[in-house]
Amino acid sequence: MHGFFKKILVTTSLRAGAGQQELAHRLGAEIGASLAPRDDLSLESLLGRHGADGVIVVESGRVFFTDGRMKFFFHPGLAVLRIAEIQKGKNDQMIVAMDLKPGHSVLDCTLGLGNDALVAGYVAGENGRVLGLESSPVIAALVRHGMRTYSGGSRAVRKSMRRIEIKCADHRVFLADLPPDSYDVVYLDPMFNSPLTKSSGINSLRPLADHRPVTPEVIALALKVAGKRVVVKDNRRGEHLRSLGIASLTGGRSSPVVYGVLPAQ
Repeated sequence: MHGFFKKILVTTSLRAGAGQQELAHRLGAEIGASLAPRDDLSLESLLGRHGADGVIVVESGRVFFTDGRMKFFFHPGLAVLRIAEIQKGKNDQMIVAMDLKPGHSVLDCTLGLGNDALVAGYVAGENGRVLGLESSPVIAALVRHGMRTYSGGSRAVRKSMRRIEIKCADHRVFLADLPPDSYDVVYLDPMFNSPLTKSSGINSLRPLADHRPVTPEVIALALKVAGKRVVVKDNRRGEHLRSLGIASLTGGRSSPVVYGVLPAQ
C-alpha cells in the first residue's frame, strides 16, 4: 500500500558510490519498487521518463521519498524532547495513558514516523518490547532505515531506536492472527482528518499513509490481544473516541490530543 502513489521508483544521487547502490537495491527489493539508474537526470525528469508518481532517493547520509513537490524522511521530531522531559521526571501523557512500565510490551499498530514508538521504547527499556506496524511499505522502509542509522540525539534516544521492531503490515490483519494477551499495551494513533500542526514531517507523511479510521471491529481485536489495556489517540475533542464508545479519556489541559483508555477484558 503506497497511499496515493501507484508507481514508485528507487534511485541514487547523481554520483553514487557502491554503498548507495547497495542500499538502493535493498530498499527496492523491500518495497517492491524498480531501481531506476539516475543517468544524470533531475528527479523530475526521472519521474517523467518512467511515468512514476514518486521516488525514494538514496544519497550520502540521507534517504528520502519525493513526488517532486514534497519530501518525506525519518526524523525523531518531538520524541527527543519528550524523552528529555521524562528523564527530568515529568509526565508524558501517552505514557500515563498506557500506564507503561519498564519491561512492558507495546504493539504500536500505526507506526507513522515512529515518534510515539520511540518514546514507548525508552520507557519500556531493554527488558521491554515495542513492535511498530506500518501498512505503507515506503514509510516502513524509511523509518526502519532511519531508526537503524540515526546518529543524532542522546545515547538514550539512539538505544531506544535500535530496539524498536518494525513490520510492514496491516494491523487489522495482524491483530486477527495474534493469540490473546500477546502484548501488554495495544496502541492506535489513526491519521486525523485535519492536521493538528504545520509539521513538515506529518504533512509529507499524509499522502503515503493509511487514512482508514479505527473501527469497533479493530477495537475488539485489540482488546483480545492486549493483556493490560488498549490506548487510542484522538484530537482534543475526542469525538471519534466517543463514537467508538470509549468514555475514559486522558490528556493534558493544554494538549491538542487526548487518549482513550480501554482496560483489557
